[in-house]
Amino acid sequence: MSTVVAPVENLTALRVRVLAVGPHPRLAGWDLASVDVLSAAPVAGRADLLSERAGGRVELAVRRELLSGAGGGSVLALRARLWMGEIMAEPHPLPQDFTIEPERP
Repeated sequence: MSTVVAPVENLTALRVRVLAVGPHPRLAGWDLASVDVLSAAPVAGRADLLSERAGGRVELAVRRELLSGAGGGSVLALRARLWMGEIMAEPHPLPQDFTIEPERP
């Protein structure tokens, strides 16, 4: 008899610096960004599975239209979850839950 385990509902607020962006290899309409995680904080009422990544470099899946105007060096503030082994930004965030600070000269 096999056991099916439901994924843990999780969400973490991240602040990341974009290093590089390219098309996601499997998800149409998504990009895969290499980012440095500047900070991470739990979101109330959700499991926090990503705070341990603060200070490290990760690959982050983000809907392409959200990243328009975000080049290398941009800082993003967003909420993301760990899903099926991949870190994914919320696909349809509220405006206050996804912001882009352009690269500073």
